Amino acid sequence: MLVAMSDAASFPHPSAWDAQTYADDFSFVAASARDLIEWLGPQSGEKILDLGCGTGALSATIAESGAVVEGVDQDASMLALAAREHPGIAFRQADGQALRVDAPLDAVFSNAALHWMPDQDAVVRSVAAALRPGGRFVAEMGGKRNIAAILAPLRAAMAEAGVPVAQQPQPWVFPSPAEQASRLEAQGFEVRRLAYFDRPSPFEGGMDGMRGWLQMFARAFSAVCPADRWEQVVRAVEDGARDQLFDGERWVGDYVRLRFLAQRV
Repeated sequence: MLVAMSDAASFPHPSAWDAQTYADDFSFVAASARDLIEWLGPQSGEKILDLGCGTGALSATIAESGAVVEGVDQDASMLALAAREHPGIAFRQADGQALRVDAPLDAVFSNAALHWMPDQDAVVRSVAAALRPGGRFVAEMGGKRNIAAILAPLRAAMAEAGVPVAQQPQPWVFPSPAEQASRLEAQGFEVRRLAYFDRPSPFEGGMDGMRGWLQMFARAFSAVCPADRWEQVVRAVEDGARDQLFDGERWVGDYVRLRFLAQRV
């Protein structure tokens, strides 16, 4: 997926995604958003860009409609896996904050990627420039309060490990519905549909599910944590989130999703 840090000069870029582990253990990310494709309503012959396509699972589903799909992502390992799994689809490396397309698109689709892009205004402006008039921008991202029960103990544990909150990374942007609607409208979109909802998301791995989630998604934090303190941080997050997120058999992430369909005026 397209990944970017809030301050590349201060925090290492978590570019070393383990694409195969992501595909094997976090397939729920794509599976839970398949109905988002119904919002997109792809038609045969339409030119559609999958922004932050990751392993290409949803790109392939969109292509089944007969649409001409291109997947873009910033992570090379994700793109390599996508190309192997879906050889009939074009994939290329690109930054969602500075998209470039050869011809206007009918639609841009994105799932679970926008919240990794710190300059949200640049993303929306870039998408608007890539679409034809009347083109659609359909996306789902983390919304306000997303992973709050994970992030609170994570930040506290990082501070305890010697990394003050002010020096910790801000790898995600989780806007409120009003914030995102305003951002879209400012760039010439008309918001046609918008949904904001909780989606409790079970993690693979049983008791080790939170550890696996942190290993995959919190690399920006482990990168700035003293190496000999990271295990302490992981255990503190497990202890701090257990009452709310562990059901006795598995961890269930407190995902909150923001979904929208916007049309370029």
